[in-house]
Formats: sequence, structure tokens, C-alpha cells
Amino acid sequence: MVRLLDRLQSAQSNEDKEIHFALALDSLFKNIEKGDELSEDTRLELEEMEGDYVLPEIVSNLKYWYNEENFESALDGLSDLEDAVKVAKSNNWLNTATQYHYQRIRLKSNLQGHSISDEAEGALDFIETNKSQISPRFILPLIEIVLENTGDISDDKLKRWEKLTGEVSQSHQEENEFNWQREYLRLLNELKYERGTDTGEVENRLIDSYRKEAELAGERSKLQKADILRSGIAECIEYMSKNERREWKKEALEARKSGMQSELKEIRPSDIDMENIDAEGPEEAIANEMEHNTQVYIKYFKNMKRATGSGSYALYCLALSSSLIPDPNRIRLSAEEYVFSTMFQKKLFSPEAHTFSVDPSDVESIPTNYNHFAAGKMTSLGNALYRLIKEGHLSISDVFHLFFIGNSLSADTEAFLNEGVIDLYDENHIQALFILIPHLEGAIVDTLRSIGRPAYTVVDRGTRQQLLGGLFRQGKDLFGKHFSLYLRYRYTSREGLNLRNRISHGQLRYINANYLNTVLTLFDILKCMITLNGSSYIEYFGIPQKTLSPPTYYGRDVDLTLFTDLNKNIIGYGRSDDEHTLLVIREDHHKETTEIFVDQGRINRYQIDDIGLSRKKLKDEIDNLRDENLKIPENINFTWLDKEDLILHTVKEVINEKIESTADSVTRNVVLEEVKSRGINETVAKIALRKLQEDEEILVFEIHDNKEILLSKEKIQIFENLSKVDGVGSRIAWQAACHFDSKEEFCSADEDELQEVSGVGPERARKITDS
Repeated sequence: MVRLLDRLQSAQSNEDKEIHFALALDSLFKNIEKGDELSEDTRLELEEMEGDYVLPEIVSNLKYWYNEENFESALDGLSDLEDAVKVAKSNNWLNTATQYHYQRIRLKSNLQGHSISDEAEGALDFIETNKSQISPRFILPLIEIVLENTGDISDDKLKRWEKLTGEVSQSHQEENEFNWQREYLRLLNELKYERGTDTGEVENRLIDSYRKEAELAGERSKLQKADILRSGIAECIEYMSKNERREWKKEALEARKSGMQSELKEIRPSDIDMENIDAEGPEEAIANEMEHNTQVYIKYFKNMKRATGSGSYALYCLALSSSLIPDPNRIRLSAEEYVFSTMFQKKLFSPEAHTFSVDPSDVESIPTNYNHFAAGKMTSLGNALYRLIKEGHLSISDVFHLFFIGNSLSADTEAFLNEGVIDLYDENHIQALFILIPHLEGAIVDTLRSIGRPAYTVVDRGTRQQLLGGLFRQGKDLFGKHFSLYLRYRYTSREGLNLRNRISHGQLRYINANYLNTVLTLFDILKCMITLNGSSYIEYFGIPQKTLSPPTYYGRDVDLTLFTDLNKNIIGYGRSDDEHTLLVIREDHHKETTEIFVDQGRINRYQIDDIGLSRKKLKDEIDNLRDENLKIPENINFTWLDKEDLILHTVKEVINEKIESTADSVTRNVVLEEVKSRGINETVAKIALRKLQEDEEILVFEIHDNKEILLSKEKIQIFENLSKVDGVGSRIAWQAACHFDSKEEFCSADEDELQEVSGVGPERARKITDS
């Protein structure tokens, strides 16, 4: 909602606050140009201004021009905007006057055959005189529109615009306002390019800007330094030498590794699988993984903005991306944390009114290992948003546009959020965080009221507004279960970061009042507004073209490792025809319950209070789940693991796949790990191996504390023959047995071939051939 009267009255009482009126005008004019309908509140406010202010006439004329291309309205609009400039100057509202100057030039540029020369010169004179007192965010659009219309402006005037841009950039450099310095350097680069002058100096200043900022930021945060260096590489890659790029990448990696140790203690290096990552150590592996995820988010945002021309639309799609929020069910499965969970779960009922399932995603407690899962995911997102802002891809108007579309914030809440966003973009992260955190609750309550949902709870003598934790805890149907849990973890729960309460009670560490927490809080506020008031955003933007969603099982082999537990038995699993959904059925004999897991990128878990159910009964329960609350596909192809012969067949199949020759073998641990991925837990697999051994389908031979599984005696025979040779110990004998594919190959080997075995030299080879 554009709060015109509130902003106007605030400017009249305090000219330092007139920037808010200028920002409201910016949103208003942009939406008129897009052809958007004004809200009822905005129309009423404009009617109230009629007779006292020129703004209602400006709006009327601009609407007629942009919607109906009425030429007379455009001319009247130009005259009205000129009057508005004079009024703003008389009130010393310099940002507002700059906004009116910009609208005059923009309106004139839309009139075919008309030059913007006079309007641009008037704006130039005004900015040259007052540039130190005007917010840089209002000067930038003026320079941009001049660049779009350089054919209307003489070279002498372009030189003045170029000089102005350089001076403003230099003033921001002196104040260490690096984001604004680079914004103007980018425009200066374009102006020089348009005039055909050398851009080398500007390119070097861009590089130096990132270098200086990285050094200053590194004194506070190594993680922030890493992000600045990465942004510098991304923007200045064409201007940098190969050695310089390599050094910056190396320095960024070292800064991130150092920052993780001091600033991200909740991320555990032990959680990284080093076998699958090409890195020197766990810290480097985590740094590489976080950088990869950050780049994925940045690329996604840029692609969406490029495709649609709208940064606010790209941010809207990013906010609706489900992969950004950790999956608590997947986290709990990884640690099998379901102890006492039934005390808090929500029961579902069958048509016969019998309890048939329980949804564990209603569990109130936050998983103990949620912290490091969330830390890695959200740090990557925060890095991406920070760098998108720093590189100029995510503008402040993109954020304000999302506030406008929601049309739900009260005047006071919107004013505070505007202040917080301005501070964030001005790199005042601590001040921004301490404004945004308290008004997260205000944004949620305002949005709930706008959609007619209560934000209160019933008490003995009436009602009262719920506390923020209560809104999160009881708002699962509004926020979604996963997002609701994340919000509690981050802002109100003692089991999590508890940011809101730590800030309220002065318990937040100074180092944690940083850029990451600030930019993520803004993102969470936007995501809350979009989630709660989805209809307004869908009406404006439509369904998102593409979001970042967790990968499903499409095109992948079934891996049931996550669902396998020593104390529980998987009795069956199934895949949908489109291969996107995996359904797993598991029995817990200790609790006498059957669990059903539905994995569609995110995992939902349901519980049936019985075991030993027939396949028909299980399918009936799954049908009930489908009818109740899940979009489970109709056609699921099941594989049942509750028959002994199938288990034996699966274990034997794994062994056959691992053993390629008659004298080959595989360790029992490797087999147990592989069958685990096929849904057979360790206890059942050991029983199957023992049965196969008793039936003499496999042989088990222990060497060097490892139990080796064989399909024939040939490897054992090679080992036993070599063990009898003088000077050949058990270690070399086993290495030789592993070297040859069959007993026949071993028996026919000459001395040279025997020496290919590690540890067998000429002397041992001669003794073996003579034996």
C-alpha cells in the first residue's frame, strides 16, 4: 500500500523524513506506468488531497497518458510536475524534488519526437547544486535515463553528467560507502563508453573498491570478506588478470574456512562425506559446498530476472522455493529422533473414526541436529542475497515493490520496515537488524488482519494478541509445517537461534549482529508476507514459472539407506509411475507401529498403530492418506521385502555383483552396507548371510580381521598353497590370492608374473614356482 498521506504528513512535520514520501511517490509512479490499478485506500487518499496539493492532478494525467496515450494529458502532466518541483524545493524536500524531476524526464522521453534536453538540463543544474543532500538512490535513475537518451543531449552536457557521476562516486569512496561508489562507477563506465573515452581508470577503481572493502570487512567478519571478494571476481572478471583472479579465489576460500571456524560453529565438518568431495580437508569441503549452493541461488535469481525483466518477480519465486527450508523429517530420520514424539503428534482419523495415522511433522520439538543443517543452507542463501545486492542485481525498489503488492502493512510497520531496508542497503547492518527483528511480528500480524485471519488467542477475560512464538507454533496451516518450524528455530525457540528474544533481552553477541542475519531477516519477512497473503501475489505475478525445489527420485536408483534402522524392518517400498515419488513402509516391532514415508523431495511420515498388516490393508491405509491430505500418486509399483526368499535373493544378487571372477571376494561389511540401500537392515542381512553360508552358496573366510565372502574355494586354495611356502607370510599370501582371477591363472603364472604381486620379489617368486 502506498501510504501517501502518512508520508506527506511525516514530511511536513520533519523534513528529514521526506525521503519516505519520495519512496512512496516512486512506487506510485512505477505502478501507474505499468498500468496497475490503484488500491481503494490510495484513491481515497488522493481524493482527500484534491484542492490542496498538485499530486492528484499529476496522477490523473499520468494515468490517462500511460493507459490511453492522451497527448493533452501528457502535456498537462509535464506542467503539473514542474509545479510540484517548485513546491518541493520551497519545502526543502530535495529527494521529492529529484523524484519529480525524474518523472518529468521520463514522461517527456515517452513522447515520440520530443527531446528531453530542457528537462535533463534543469535536473542537472538542480543535482549539481544539491547532490550532497540528496539520497544517491534518487540521483541514479536520473543518470540512467540520461544514458537511455544520449541522442537528445549535447556532448557538453554529457561531459557535465560524467563529471557529476565521478564526483558523487568519489564522495562515496571517501566515506567508505562502497555499494554506492560502485553503482556510480558502473554508470560512469557507461557514460565514458557512450562518449568513446577510455574506461580503464573506472575499471581499476571498481577492482580497488572491492579490494578495500574486503580488507575493512575482514577485520569484522571473514565470511563477509569472502563474499566481497567473490562479488569482485564476478563483476570484474573481464578487467582482472588470471593471476589476480586466482589469488582472490584462494583468499576468498581461506577467509571462508577461517570464518566457519569462528563465526559458524554450528556447522560440523564431520557431517561432510570426504570421499565424494575433491578438497583438502573438511573445512575446505564445506566452504566449497556453500559456495556452490550460493552460486546456484545467484544464477537462479539472475536467470529469472533476465527472463522476466523483474527483480521483484525473481525474489518472489525465490521466496516460494521449498528447497531453501530444511526438511525436519529428513533430519530426524538421519538420527532416528522419534523418541516421545507421540506426545505431540497430530492424529488423523479414518472414515470409521479409528486412529490410523499420526503426522510427525507436527512434533513440537526441534531436532537436535537441525542447527547445522539450517546453518549451512541459510548461510548460502544469505551469501547469495548479500552478493545480489552488492552487485546491483537486487535493488531496493524490488523489495519495496513486494511490500506494495501485499497491500497489508500498517503505516507504522511499513515506515519501520522501510527504514530497516534503507539501512541494510546502506550497509548499516546492525541498525537494520535491530529495526527489522522487532517488526517481523508486526508484518505478520498486519498481514493476518488484511486477510481476515485472527492474530489473537482466547483468555479468561477476552482475547489478546498472540506472542510471536505462538503465531509460529499454531500457524502451521498458514506457514506450512516446515517453514513454521524454521521460524521458531530462528526467532523464538530456546532450542534454536532464538534471535528475537536474544535481541530483546540484550543477549545477542555483537559478532552475530551481522550482514547475514540482517539480510536473512528481511527475506523471512518477505517470505512470511507472501506465504500468508498468497492470493495477492498470485493475482499480481501468477504462479511462479520455476522455483528451487528439492530433487525427487526421478531418474535415480532407489536408495533406502536413509530409512534403514537396526531396530526397524522395511517390509516394502514403491515408486510412482513418473518416478518422482518414493514410498517406504517400515515396521517398528518395539512400539508395534507401522511407519509410512512419502518422499517427494520432502519427506512426510505417517504412523499406523499396528504391525503385521496384510498388503491389502497397507494399500487401503495409503489410499486413506491420499484422500486425507497428500497428493500421493494413484499408481505406485511396490516391491515387498517381507519374504525370506526375496531377502536371500537380494543379498545373493549384491554378492554376485561385487564378485566378478571365481577367485574374487568381497568383505562382509561392504555387502551389509550395499543391501542397506535396498531396504534390508543389518540384523536381517546377517541372518541371510548365515543362511547362505549354511546352504553352502557362499564361503566366509576371515583374514586380517576382515570377513571375506567368496563364491568358490579357489581364492582360499591359492592362499593356503602360498602360506606353506617358506618366507611367504599371510599378508603376501592374501595379496597374491587377490591378484589372480582364478586358481588356474595362479598355477600357470611364471616368476615374472608372480613378481607383479606387491611384496613378492625374485627370491619369493622362485620359491613359489619350485614348490
